[in-house]
Amino acid sequence: MRLFAFHHAGGSAAAFAGWQRALGPGVEVVAVELPGRGRDGWGARHADTESLTAALRGRLGPRLTGPYVFYGHSMGAMVAYRLARSLVESGWTPPERLLVGAFAAPHLAHVLNEVGSLSDGALADMLIGISRLPSTASILLEDPNRLERTLTLVREDLRVCGDSPRRAPGRPLLPCPIDVFAGADDPLVPVEDAAAWRYYTTADCTFRAIPGGHFFPRESQDIFFRELGSALSQVTRAMTR
Repeated sequence: MRLFAFHHAGGSAAAFAGWQRALGPGVEVVAVELPGRGRDGWGARHADTESLTAALRGRLGPRLTGPYVFYGHSMGAMVAYRLARSLVESGWTPPERLLVGAFAAPHLAHVLNEVGSLSDGALADMLIGISRLPSTASILLEDPNRLERTLTLVREDLRVCGDSPRRAPGRPLLPCPIDVFAGADDPLVPVEDAAAWRYYTTADCTFRAIPGGHFFPRESQDIFFRELGSALSQVTRAMTR
């Protein structure tokens, strides 16, 4: 089973370092590098989700075979959702499950527009605050060039998600189950807004609150990977019926 993992705004596939070891040999973790970053820097950055999902569908298409799931964290949740919906609309086999973390249901995600409009100083303070890592502050504040690049990338990423709907979707909804993971103390995503993902599927929707903030997979690794493994086991059980 393949788990395609989509990273947060301003991030990279490196966000999923250690996931393969944590999940074991029964899962192949495919950390997806969004265009315009990473070692190969494939493609150009996109300004909207439609062109981004089209590019991802072309790049990942050959690997979207057999049982697979999507996990998206923060902005990556929106990307994973839009890609899954694009696959359904194009007649492709959708993921067995959509797993979303640290992101409100799309029609409630307008905080992204507010974050993207912050001043450089306020945005930097927010990034440092939600990371909860002293090293993040030292890296960004001691390297003005890196800070500028990071802020630019975060703003560009947030614009990709800026076309989120204003209300829950009508049909068609996703036919696959959705597993929602939320940080119990996430200042950006109220747990009730994350739980509203239930309106986006005709199948089951499971909600899990994990101790921690916006980056709870890092703060509560043991709990998170136990819960993630539980969600993935649902796919295994379904395959053996």
